[in-house]
Amino acid sequence: MNWGLRIILLYTAFVGGMLFLVYKCTQQSVDLVSTDYYAQELKFQDKIDRLNNSEKLDVKLAVVYSPKHSNIQIVFPENSTPNNTTGEIVLFRPDNSKLDFKIPIDIADGVQNIPTDKLSKGLWRVKSSWSTNDTSYYQEEKIIIQ
Repeated sequence: MNWGLRIILLYTAFVGGMLFLVYKCTQQSVDLVSTDYYAQELKFQDKIDRLNNSEKLDVKLAVVYSPKHSNIQIVFPENSTPNNTTGEIVLFRPDNSKLDFKIPIDIADGVQNIPTDKLSKGLWRVKSSWSTNDTSYYQEEKIIIQ
C-alpha cells in the first residue's frame, strides 16, 4: 500500500467520523431549564427579595417526603393561614421539563399534602413561592422520590 492510498483512507475515516459525530449530536434532546428564561431573569431581583424574606423567618418552610404515605408534606410557618396565604408550588424535574407542574397553595392547618403516587422516581426540586400578610417568600428544596 503506497502513501497516497493511506492518506486517502485517513481523510475518508476522518470525514466519516465527523459525519457520525454530527449525526449523534442531532439525535440529542436539549431541554432548557425554562422556556421563558429571559422573562425570569428580568424578575430575578424579586426572587432575591423573596429569598431574603424567607431567610428572616424564625421557622422555615418544611418539605418532607414520606414514602410510607406516598406524599410530600409541606409545613408552612405559624403565621400562614388559609385566609392570608396565597401562592404556588412548582415541582421541577431537572432532567425532563415535560414532567414539571404547578400546584396552587391550598393549606389546611398550615400543611399542604401533595400525593406522589403519579410522580416518576428520581430527583425533584420543590419551589415554593407564597405571600402572607403582604410579604412574599420563596424557598427551594430538593427531594428524591423512590
